[in-house]
Amino acid sequence: MTDEGGPKKRRPARRPPSPATTAPVGPALVMCPHCENMVPPGEFCGHCGAHLTRGVASRPHAYAAVPSEPVVHLSIVSTLFPHLPHRRGGAFRWALLAGAAAVVILAALHLFAPATIAAVFLLPVLYALYLYEVEMYESEPWLLIGTTMVAGAILGYAFTILTGGAVARLTITGDVDSNFLVAGVVIPIVAQALMLAGPVFLYFFRSRLREPLDGLTFGAASALGFTFATTLTATWPLLTGPLVGSGSTGDWALRLLSAGMLAMLINASTTSVVAAALWLQRYDLRKAGRGREASLPATVVVAAGAQVIVGAISVTVPDLVLQVGLRAVAAVAVLMYVRLVIHRALLAEGAAHEIGPDAPCPECHRIVPTMAFCPACGVARAAAKPTHMHAHPRE
Repeated sequence: MTDEGGPKKRRPARRPPSPATTAPVGPALVMCPHCENMVPPGEFCGHCGAHLTRGVASRPHAYAAVPSEPVVHLSIVSTLFPHLPHRRGGAFRWALLAGAAAVVILAALHLFAPATIAAVFLLPVLYALYLYEVEMYESEPWLLIGTTMVAGAILGYAFTILTGGAVARLTITGDVDSNFLVAGVVIPIVAQALMLAGPVFLYFFRSRLREPLDGLTFGAASALGFTFATTLTATWPLLTGPLVGSGSTGDWALRLLSAGMLAMLINASTTSVVAAALWLQRYDLRKAGRGREASLPATVVVAAGAQVIVGAISVTVPDLVLQVGLRAVAAVAVLMYVRLVIHRALLAEGAAHEIGPDAPCPECHRIVPTMAFCPACGVARAAAKPTHMHAHPRE
């Protein structure tokens, strides 16, 4: 009580509850039926990448590197350039189409030497730009490029010089059986082994580069350098000849597209898939989560088999159109296999389970907990790397 007219005594302010007694506020967690971890609710499990709403662990409808594409989908860029943001990938796709069109147009004008240059330089130049675009290897770029593209080119040049004479002698003598064995089996397998030399060196001497997509990148770069040197060496007499050549423009266009783009795609695919499987041996802490098709023995068998098949086609199929068509089928088949291995490798995340702070997803731009996979769109964080073009987010 207070005296009348006197000041009223104030009641003491109520203390807010201490943080220790306040219940934590945040999204409820759900259990993933596939990996049995408690994860934030969403379309996908942030730990193992399984599609929660559909109940599909393998998620064949959502490619782990680009969830907007299915696993079985023909795309050179999202297969061999997996770290490239989706929006930036459009420029590379147009460059590939423009390069192929340039080869055909130059061949139609009988400018066979410039057409050869366009066919030989197209994919290696694009891949060099890709290596510059992604910012993962900025600390030692010259070492990585030197042990992949440059080393592959040196090995390719030496290999072509050493084997070219032997194949020519067998062709002149008409020894069909020996020619098939050497040109169709031995040379492709030895070439494949040489293309893997640079990536294997990095595997043993740069253990900090531990993700399967690192191996895929190094394998593709090494194969492109090797094929660049072998093709350039084999076509050097054409490049030093007259500017305007003679011959069938259609045949020349097919030969250049086959020797340039198709051969490079096949070699890059076979080498990168073996390198990715090799890196997966170190990276995958949950070996039960990967299929046999992504194992190292399986990829070696597929790579060697593809090289032998392509070599046999070159020796036994005389018709140029049929030969190029079969090479194109082989290139598509190997690219599809590479996508499957990449998908399996990205789903084979490590055993460590961590729910990080909320951050924008590089793919769908939603604010989600930082985990191995985006709970909203399912993209693998290992594939969503920053680039020099920060202003262009992934679509």
